[in-house]
Amino acid sequence: MKRRYGTTDPISTAKPTPLHLKNTEALVDVLKNTLNLYEDQDRSQKREEVLGRLNDIVQRWSYQVSLDAGFSEGMAMEQGAKIFTFGSYRLGVHGPGSDIDTLCVVPKHITRDDFFHKLVPMLREESDVRELAPVEDAFVPVIKFTFDTVDIDLVLSQLAISVIPDEFDLHDANYLRNLDHKSQKSLNGCRDTDSILKLVPNIESFRTVLRFIKVWAKKRAVYSNVFGFLGGISWALLSARVCQLYPNASASHLLSRFFIFYDFWRWPAAIMLTSIEKNPSLNLEVWDPTMNHKQRHDLAPIITPAYPSMNSTYNINHSTLRVLKKEFKRGCSILKNLDNPNNSSEDIKNIWLKMIEDSEFFLEHQHYLKISVEAPDEDTHKLWVGLVESRMRQLVMRLQPPFTVGVTVTPYPYHIKHPEQPYTESFFLGLEFDLQHGDKKDPNAKKKQFNLGDAIAFFTYKIEKNPIKTEVMKYDISHIKAHKLPEWVFKDDRRPVKKKRKKKRKRSAPEDTLTTGKDAKEGQDVKPAAVKTEDPAVKTEDSKVAPTAAVDKSKTEQEAATKLKMEQEAPGSAVKLGEKETTEGADVVKNGKIVNDEVVIQKLLKKPKTELNVEKKLQQAQG
Repeated sequence: MKRRYGTTDPISTAKPTPLHLKNTEALVDVLKNTLNLYEDQDRSQKREEVLGRLNDIVQRWSYQVSLDAGFSEGMAMEQGAKIFTFGSYRLGVHGPGSDIDTLCVVPKHITRDDFFHKLVPMLREESDVRELAPVEDAFVPVIKFTFDTVDIDLVLSQLAISVIPDEFDLHDANYLRNLDHKSQKSLNGCRDTDSILKLVPNIESFRTVLRFIKVWAKKRAVYSNVFGFLGGISWALLSARVCQLYPNASASHLLSRFFIFYDFWRWPAAIMLTSIEKNPSLNLEVWDPTMNHKQRHDLAPIITPAYPSMNSTYNINHSTLRVLKKEFKRGCSILKNLDNPNNSSEDIKNIWLKMIEDSEFFLEHQHYLKISVEAPDEDTHKLWVGLVESRMRQLVMRLQPPFTVGVTVTPYPYHIKHPEQPYTESFFLGLEFDLQHGDKKDPNAKKKQFNLGDAIAFFTYKIEKNPIKTEVMKYDISHIKAHKLPEWVFKDDRRPVKKKRKKKRKRSAPEDTLTTGKDAKEGQDVKPAAVKTEDPAVKTEDSKVAPTAAVDKSKTEQEAATKLKMEQEAPGSAVKLGEKETTEGADVVKNGKIVNDEVVIQKLLKKPKTELNVEKKLQQAQG
């Protein structure tokens, strides 16, 4: 009998083959020696020292705040505060340059206002603290800073108790009682991290998989919760789910299955590591689309394991989900080459390196929106960049229907430093225009409108009204054609080529116009004037820009079925009846027929509602 991990039985319990072990050896070599993703002992010790020094500062801060609140010196000493780590550091997948996600737990008399207006000045007085950037109005308020070369993200959880006990247990759900949403969210960061480690069958294999997935997602520009992609917790949950389904597999085979599984996965079926817990005594809201109608619109729910379970991908949108699907398909295609038994060690290494080639974002689009931010000094610059970055998702959302018609937007989840102008960085969005649509408000107009102005005006209004924004924080938003992108965005010698204008026929054809809103006053939601674009790619007759069409589900399912059939017929994909599993390509024998893991995935995705429904199909398929 197969042991169950998570909500279902595993798809396969087959042991690693010699080929899988060979592929894993090359994978670890790439992670350690080529990418240098493992931290040395000196750096690990430096992190521990920094955390110790941070704890001392937090204790002094909590003591002072307690005195200010009227406590005696003896009582103020007992109040205290505690810090905990979570995220990649707590999971054990941090690298030399990774930050440390840190939680500060305080009693009820220490407030979030104390956190930002009394702790921040104390940190600023420390000579080893640099690039201090408090982000008070974020979804999860955070203080970002560098402490003696170690990057720290510090969040707060204010508990509804008078004293933090010495034996404080993060996993006691009673501490969630009477918390505000921000404190609950912060506390659950640690609880979810620990739950993941408890729910995976092999922690070392999970860590190797997650190390690679994190570097792959960053290289392919799909790692950012702020921009509507997936953050660290979501990638950890996706990796952990595959580890549950293949509990004995090697890291290399888990990665191969990862891309096959999510290439076939039909969102919005939810990914869950465990059943959703409900606690009537606390009655906190959990992710439940049967009760909460808004959650039925979640595009790609990935559910956190600790109570109260929530969707970790609330920021995802249609544009970012489209990019993710494309990247899963690309990964699936590349990693198929690992199945060749004639691969040399160098061949295998090259396959892993091809997976993590840099995104070609600046070669993939005809148009770009550039958002440049500038500040006079380092501290102001980091604060300003953080504010603009936290509002980028709203700009991306406003550039999609129903707000903006005829435009497909692809965010680039990083900001790029200007090589010559200090404290100046730029964000970029890739744009494609569907010339069959556009602004059809005036059918008699000679110029077709692609109105970006309303989205830009909304974005600038959100920035301008923020209390952090000052006169010295400057920004500029401009539309750029691909061949006019600045040289410093490119990483090699390749450049976009300016498309030649085709000769126009002598006929009356509507011209096209791109509205960017440059005439709108900053911070006001007014209708901007249209700005002509000289790029022939935006004109109807000459356009070579392929419009983004809706996914043809029937065609996709046909391709998937053909793909699976070819894999089943491939050498090594079958086992003799009556024999135990010998390879992971042929995992289930039912009713005298061989069913491999991809077929199980296909069956489980026929009519998805939630993963609970979907996983029942998995059990039925396996008998």
